Amino acid sequence: MPESPARRRLSPQDRRSELLALGAEVFGQRPYDEVRIDEIAERAGVSRALMYHYFPDKRAFFAAVVRAETERLFEATNTLVAQGETLFERLRAGVVAYIRYDEQHPHGAWAAYIGMGRTDPVLRGIDDTDNERQMQRIMAAITDVVQGDLDSKVERDLRAIVYAWLAFTFELCRQRVLDPSIDADHLADSGAHALLDAIVRVPGIPAALAEAADRR
Repeated sequence: MPESPARRRLSPQDRRSELLALGAEVFGQRPYDEVRIDEIAERAGVSRALMYHYFPDKRAFFAAVVRAETERLFEATNTLVAQGETLFERLRAGVVAYIRYDEQHPHGAWAAYIGMGRTDPVLRGIDDTDNERQMQRIMAAITDVVQGDLDSKVERDLRAIVYAWLAFTFELCRQRVLDPSIDADHLADSGAHALLDAIVRVPGIPAALAEAADRR
């Protein structure tokens, strides 16, 4: 039986981050029901009591892992906007950043994927919060194009379209985690085109937005 790693002195925040990173690795490799929180403590070289000091139970630990991964993904997809960049290019860059994040953090990405859409209200809340932030980010890009000139009904319809597109993009990227041979550039193009194609079909959108959606 392998020996537990020697315990190292870390700040509470660093220790918590280490445990979350280890949790992402483990939950990303095995089903939730097969993971024991005692195993996480042993692999991290900490006591069971310390593990429960940070996380009261496995459900809370898994929720914290999913929340940490969604935070990292949100930051990773906050791409810089180049001068003169089209709306298509901005959307495409965001999808590329999503795909690249999954490539660099495959276990953590998968842990987040299996957490999303679950019936657990805590996990559902994490999913809803992340979708709201991503939706607001995309709506900000749209209002930049029209300089804030959106009818309330048009804005409502655009928000619904963006929410639906986020679910579509989520599944595109999940499929590539399952099969990395899928071409990333093709997915990024498809994702950006899909949202713009949906936007131009919203009744009453400003001419500036229709024109921006056609610049691809």
